[in-house]
Amino acid sequence: ELIIFTTLLDWCPLTIIILGVGATITAGYTLYMLMSTQHGKLPVNLMLIPMQTREHLLLTLHIIPLMLIILKPNLV
Repeated sequence: ELIIFTTLLDWCPLTIIILGVGATITAGYTLYMLMSTQHGKLPVNLMLIPMQTREHLLLTLHIIPLMLIILKPNLV
């Protein structure tokens, strides 16, 4: 895997961001699975609070322009 990552970084500098985000999400999911399978029920302070539609809309309306600016900086 390390050789593949090194090759991808030489291929395109944008992959640094993609691999970083992917590694962070993977590490978080792995820790979550470890805690839920090996340590029993999760503590109350780690339970996810259900998000409402308003929060989803707000998050989407902030992320879409951000992604457009990141992917096409000449739009600004």
